[in-house]
Amino acid sequence: MESFAPKSSKSAPPLSVVFVEYSVFAEILPRLDKVLGKLDFILVVFSSKKPVLDRHAGNVFEYIYTEQFSMPFFLNKLKNEISNRKKICFLKYEVKEFYEIGKSLSSEKDAVKLLDMIITSSINLTSSDAGTIYLVIDKNTYSWTSVKDGDYKDKILKFVIAKNMSIDINLEAFTSPISRESIFGYSVITGKTIKIDDAYKLNPNLEYRHNNGFDTHTGYITKSILTIPMKNHENSILGVIQLINKKKFRDQIIDFSNPNALSDIISYDYTDELLMNSLAGQAAVALENNLLYKDMQNLLDSYKTQNNELEMLSKKILKAHEEERKRIAREIHDGPAQAMANLTFKVELLKKLIQSSQYEKCTKELDALNAAIKSTSKEIRTLLYDLKPSFLDAGLIAALQNRFGIFEENTGIKVEFNVSGDDSQIEYYIASTLYRMLQESLSNIQKHSRAKNVTVDFSIDDSMIYVTLTDDGVGFDPKQKLKKSPNISGGFGLRGLKERAELVKGKVDIKSSPGKGTCVSICIPL
Repeated sequence: MESFAPKSSKSAPPLSVVFVEYSVFAEILPRLDKVLGKLDFILVVFSSKKPVLDRHAGNVFEYIYTEQFSMPFFLNKLKNEISNRKKICFLKYEVKEFYEIGKSLSSEKDAVKLLDMIITSSINLTSSDAGTIYLVIDKNTYSWTSVKDGDYKDKILKFVIAKNMSIDINLEAFTSPISRESIFGYSVITGKTIKIDDAYKLNPNLEYRHNNGFDTHTGYITKSILTIPMKNHENSILGVIQLINKKKFRDQIIDFSNPNALSDIISYDYTDELLMNSLAGQAAVALENNLLYKDMQNLLDSYKTQNNELEMLSKKILKAHEEERKRIAREIHDGPAQAMANLTFKVELLKKLIQSSQYEKCTKELDALNAAIKSTSKEIRTLLYDLKPSFLDAGLIAALQNRFGIFEENTGIKVEFNVSGDDSQIEYYIASTLYRMLQESLSNIQKHSRAKNVTVDFSIDDSMIYVTLTDDGVGFDPKQKLKKSPNISGGFGLRGLKERAELVKGKVDIKSSPGKGTCVSICIPL
């Protein structure tokens, strides 16, 4: 009986043929029903006497009256019953497995594990020897996409995973054009399932051909093929599952060095098509949900990153404002505040000179007082000018020309200003930030460089602003400067320039060496 019972995998449910003597039949049957399911055994009742049919007759496959027994007739009938029962049991097993696969596909969030689950389930359900998955991607961005209504312009197929039960393979991911000449390409374009009994005996009138490159390279032989498009609920095709070499026995390893190996490979049938079209549909929806989930995760991560960047930016802006207030306080303290104190002393001196009738000295001191008042007034106007640069409304270039003129007048340091490009498209916050950076650079030159000349090269193109400010002063060692003052920041040093640039996504590069002057390079995107 084993010789004609159909073979299946080790994981398939067992089927038993149970022979019971009629005299104990009524006692044995309840026990059999408790231990085995009704589809898991075939019950044969035998007796030397002609049995009388009773209420248990529906559970019995055959009553054998041993006096009139025909072995050939019985075995032929039993063979057909075993085959039918095996098919029913295996179908029941497949339906259960298919249900479990569906649950697993819908819950898996890892794309790599999901693809592995899809290909493994496809191979197991169809007793295939190998399988491959290709997904549709955008030709330009390489992002996952789909083909609908045969529109595959600017789309290609990416090989993502393969499994082979008979040989070890380690294929690297690759892409290929979507073409009617390839089997998987034809399936994607047309949306049709392709079933091939022998890949090397294809009808020459077909549009597609079998690519035997893998076979030639590895010694593998591709015979039967089942190619299924992965369609979602909108009938868009996300990719294709290609199964190769359906086996008689699911767990069989095919030895292709054996000349008879191909006899163990059979054609895919209609049941395989039905199962795989259902699985491919579930897989497409699960994969699409997985990709959407991944996109949402990436979007959330992006939002988190942006929020962190905004938080850091807010802190930098607050810090810049605080440092600006400190700078203004310092400028007032070192300039107008001290000048006003000096003016007070001069007024007290004049009172004493008047009281002592030293009118000639008084006249000289009045002239000096007048000059000091004018100088202090000029410093205050400069501070007000820098505090609210309304002149930026006329453009950044005009504001800088004005500022450089005041710098020359106050310090005697000559400024050469070279300009190229149109500043009309520069937004106010960028213009203001760049103005403050150059203002700080000029302040550093005035206080530390002992320079006689400054050259400012200013250029604008469609996407960037480039500024280089070079002086012929004494220079310094930037590494030593930061080493001596590691906490230098804000509006009072080199790091302050870099932080201001970061606020507008720009960059600052400072090059200097003792005795060779300093060059500050600034680039800011528009």
